[in-house]
Amino acid sequence: MNDETTVIIVAVSCLIIGALLGYFLLGRLKPGQQSRTAIEKQFNDIQKQQRDYQQQVNHHFDHTAELLNDLAESYRSVHNHIAEGAKTLHSSGISPLQPLPEGRPVLDNQPSNIPPSQQPLDYAPREPGSKGPLHEEFGLEKSEREKHPEPPVAPHA
Repeated sequence: MNDETTVIIVAVSCLIIGALLGYFLLGRLKPGQQSRTAIEKQFNDIQKQQRDYQQQVNHHFDHTAELLNDLAESYRSVHNHIAEGAKTLHSSGISPLQPLPEGRPVLDNQPSNIPPSQQPLDYAPREPGSKGPLHEEFGLEKSEREKHPEPPVAPHA
């Protein structure tokens, strides 16, 4: 009986040890777990690349804004130089060019106090009641207009 109990104890011990060893090995070598960690690593890498790209874009636009402001200041300096030269060198002393105001950045995001210019309504001076060059009958003789009368306009319902 002693041999039988020893064999049973050894068999149960081996079974328990094998089950625990199998459980841990299966957890380590499980393909689903490996693919999940690989996907998480790939996701983290993509997020880092996205953050780096956003920083590069922000840096690019900041640098572009600085360069455009420098360009505007250079333009202002050249314009003012030409305006001053025209003022001093013009025979009457009056220059058609006026110096630009200093210190105002060209690329500010502040709303301008200057009202927007109006689009011209017509490109040639006209007398009241006459048709300007943008009218579809402009330039047609009266006999040609009679050949091609305007279609009647449908009333709005």
